[in-house]
Order: sequence, then C-alpha cells, then structure tokens
Amino acid sequence: MQYLWKKLLIILFLNSIFFHQLQATEINSIRLLILDKSSSSKYALEFSKTYQFRNLSFELVSCKNIEFDKYSDTAALIKISQNDNTFIGWFFKYTDELNLYSNKIYEISLINC
Repeated sequence: MQYLWKKLLIILFLNSIFFHQLQATEINSIRLLILDKSSSSKYALEFSKTYQFRNLSFELVSCKNIEFDKYSDTAALIKISQNDNTFIGWFFKYTDELNLYSNKIYEISLINC
C-alpha cells in the first residue's frame, strides 16, 4: 500500500512540474523602439523570442508586470548581443531612467510587453 502512495505522489509531482513548464512556455511578445542616433531614424521591433537587427541580437528572457503600492510598471529582461559583447538587463516601460543599456549608436526603449 505504501508503494502505491509513493507512486501516486511521484505521478502527481511530475504532473505538476509538466503543467508548470507548459504555463511557463506561453508565448510572450515584446515591442521595442530603437533610435538610431547616427541617422536619427526610429525602428519599432516586435518579436516573441529572438530577433536580429543589424549587428544586434535580441533575446526575450522574461516579461513581468510590477505592482508595488501605487507604483505600476512593465519590465522585460532582455539579452542583447553585439559582436563579442553581451548585455543582460531589465528594460522598463515607464521609468526609462532605470534602463542600463548604453550604446553609442542605438537607444532602446520598451514599448510593450
């Protein structure tokens, strides 16, 4: 009898892990605004996992809505690769001053996540 309980618990545990992974893999979409400082051009990008823009490679890691008391914002964890340099950091929709990515040519802003 104890063997059957162990087997049932293992099956329930594996089922919950599978269901959690299934929910975690739902497709998130992100929209970024890129300002090319050299030509004063704006580009709107929309992608769900990865995107290649010129020599920049974007990868969406996570998307979160942040609510703390009266503060509400949308944040996206993005991996940006350019040549041999890699940046992983959070981009915020409403508080641009928290975006830490800096580039001589491009300025990147989060539009929606």
